[in-house]
Amino acid sequence: MKKLILSVVLLFVVSLFLVACDESSVESVDEDVEASEETQEDNGNGQEEADQEEADNEDASEEDGSTEEEGNEEEEVSIGDTVQFDDLKITLLGTRQIESDNEFIEEDNDLFLAVELEVENTGDEEESMSTMLNMSLFTSDGYSQDQTLMVDGRGSLDGSLGAGRSMKGEIVFDVEDADFYEFIFENPFTTGQAIWEIPKDAIE
Repeated sequence: MKKLILSVVLLFVVSLFLVACDESSVESVDEDVEASEETQEDNGNGQEEADQEEADNEDASEEDGSTEEEGNEEEEVSIGDTVQFDDLKITLLGTRQIESDNEFIEEDNDLFLAVELEVENTGDEEESMSTMLNMSLFTSDGYSQDQTLMVDGRGSLDGSLGAGRSMKGEIVFDVEDADFYEFIFENPFTTGQAIWEIPKDAIE
């Protein structure tokens, strides 16, 4: 198993040198705002109100002296929040502690933590997902946590996702106790990350 993981890591490193790194588009999605905008469009008033809102925002920016650069600061997202990462709309649905059904399998650290995601492909082409390459977890003090293949979560987040389709699944980590955790989704061939903060007291 260690040789397999090492081979994957080496392949990943080599690929980084062979592929030019573009920047991914990462944007927090407000589901309530999306629903409101769809309703406005159905009523025929969406464009007019959107133009007015844009004008109001420009006036507010001029009054408080804010700049466009300040508006691009990273937003904090947590459990239940959705992020649009290129053509993938990703929602962190929840987290839970898992107890192994096998008495011979024990966590190396303090607990098995399952992170549940829903991923929707909003693009026109098939997308590939890899829990090992796309997803990682860190403690509040910056230590990376290992994924575990010994304990199964619900569903799977590995494989291909067709255009317009969605899937749900859990990824399980063997984690140290921490005040909070940071779950990171990224494309290994581009720059940019989507980061969710998971408070310790939010783990079920």
